[in-house]
Amino acid sequence: MKIAIYGTVGAGKTTLINYLKQNLPNSYKVFWEPITNNPYFEDSYSLDLELAKAATYKSEIYMLSARYQQFKESLKYENVIYDRGIMDTITFVHCNYDNQRINEVDWNVYSDYFENCVVPSIANNLQNTNGYDLVIYLKVTPETSIKRIVNRGIERELKVDKEFWKLLVKKYDYWYEKLKDKLPFLLIDGNIENPEIYVNKILKLIKKIAK
Repeated sequence: MKIAIYGTVGAGKTTLINYLKQNLPNSYKVFWEPITNNPYFEDSYSLDLELAKAATYKSEIYMLSARYQQFKESLKYENVIYDRGIMDTITFVHCNYDNQRINEVDWNVYSDYFENCVVPSIANNLQNTNGYDLVIYLKVTPETSIKRIVNRGIERELKVDKEFWKLLVKKYDYWYEKLKDKLPFLLIDGNIENPEIYVNKILKLIKKIAK
């Protein structure tokens, strides 16, 4: 069973994963977002726009490669939870393109590759049985996202213009609509502050799919 958590910054992904870990068998392994070793990550958040522009596309290519490596490694485990999946990469790239941190040529190359090569490799169907079994979209409003970003106080996130976070929420909604017929999405209202309200719904669906 391969479960990916899809959602913007501040959607509640880590909280949900911790709830799932407590309620699912110990056989489930969590793969956390592979940002630690990204050599371009800090520069891509820089207030120096030219430095950020130079680093952003490289950072996104790194993240796509890292998530693919992570996905490949995860195939040896029967039960996996992903803190963000491969499909999250296009959401950030699209947001950075609209935010003029990625140019049009790079965006066109990336988006073409994503739709023609990446999506078929992560969709679970008769041709590919290694794709995600469930993608949980924690949908939140821009207000919820920004409030949680401010409350948790991570410095690099606080430096980012709030308009970026608002745009990112819109891009998550856009790609959910674009991919919902290709990937097994479950839409959850992430604005709810108590995850216990929707965790039972998720657990029931996981058990149903796993049968």
